[in-house]
Amino acid sequence: MKVFKNKRYWILMPPTLLIGISLIIFIPNNDGFPYAFSSLVLFWIVYYTWTYYAEKKNNRQNKESL
Repeated sequence: MKVFKNKRYWILMPPTLLIGISLIIFIPNNDGFPYAFSSLVLFWIVYYTWTYYAEKKNNRQNKESL
């Protein structure tokens, strides 16, 4: 299936969701929302950094094989 093609996304998403939901539940007085949002921002930073370096490595390997 095309939906599950991007493995990096699916590796990072479940821990991020668990951390975000846990922060919302366990931090009192609705103070967990900014922390949950920051976990989402961290998720996207890690995801795009990982993707960037993987593509960079792929391009380097492709150039060496030519």
